[in-house]
Amino acid sequence: MTAASHPETMEKLQSPMDIVWQWQYEIDIDKLRRLYQMAKADQWNADVEINWDRTIDPSADVLDPERMPIKTTKFWKTLSKSQQEAFGAHNAAYMLSQFLHGEQGALMVAAALVHAVPDYEAKLYAATQAMDEARHVEVFERYIKKLDKIYPIEHFLKSVLDKTLTQPHWVGMLAGMQMIVEGLALGSFVNMHQATTEPLFRDMLGYVIKDEARHVAYGNVYVKETVETMHPDDLAPVEDFAFDAVVAMRTARYGGGGQSRVYDQVMLDSGIDPRDFQTNMMKEYMEGWRPTALPGQVHTFKDLMMPQLVRAGLVGTDRIRQKYEKAQVKMFDDVSILKQIEVSLDMDLAS
Repeated sequence: MTAASHPETMEKLQSPMDIVWQWQYEIDIDKLRRLYQMAKADQWNADVEINWDRTIDPSADVLDPERMPIKTTKFWKTLSKSQQEAFGAHNAAYMLSQFLHGEQGALMVAAALVHAVPDYEAKLYAATQAMDEARHVEVFERYIKKLDKIYPIEHFLKSVLDKTLTQPHWVGMLAGMQMIVEGLALGSFVNMHQATTEPLFRDMLGYVIKDEARHVAYGNVYVKETVETMHPDDLAPVEDFAFDAVVAMRTARYGGGGQSRVYDQVMLDSGIDPRDFQTNMMKEYMEGWRPTALPGQVHTFKDLMMPQLVRAGLVGTDRIRQKYEKAQVKMFDDVSILKQIEVSLDMDLAS
């Protein structure tokens, strides 16, 4: 039975982006040549490299404490041990499900970039990224099902991915995926890899992180090269899209999207009343409780997402800077953490 037999599980989008043939089979951007060579050398087989026979303890801390800020609250102490253990497994499955959905979005973006980017070497690299993203979808799906179940995609993430996939210009698609969504993923994966004690998850993330770092480098290299030559009238819609995506991701991170029905299901699955959770979390927030990052962790917004946009030239005009200032979004432009990740993985290509 094919997926077409279940239309309720599918959704279609119409893309306005052009399809571009390239008849000049010469590589003109040396950094993309090097990135393509890395991508070829780094291909891996999830069936061979990862031991999937290992079992997962559902009560273990699969995610790092920053991904479970509830553990630092008074409300957490009122829960029974069985509720706490159930929440750990369901919350991890929920968080990883969002990354799974993001990886499918990245798979479709990479495939679209193959036919949309004008440069031959950019098409070659995008093709390798499509294979990378296929592996990521595979491994996240396999891991989540060993842990628990796949939860639906959150509205804010779906909105950002849909807008990325339907960008009329490939630069907007690259900015939305490689810099914003992949920047979030890379920072999160690095943090989780440092903190998790679950062996299978740690092994899986080690392979995924190296792929993701290349994807972020691809955006840094190629968007910067293109933005420098774009007409202001063509650049403005890309700048605006990147701004809207950043604001949406930032709002969701700080709880501005309201109570999530998907997360309510996590609570119900854990034997917790969602209304009690929301009421108690709001009360503790008003009393001064705040989630805190652990020392040495990457701040995805401050260390990766914004510095990438700044480095690529997507917040360079007075017009767009005023929009960020009005929205009270800080212009973080320190690329030191970004470069540390690139250097550690031998792919410092964007300097």
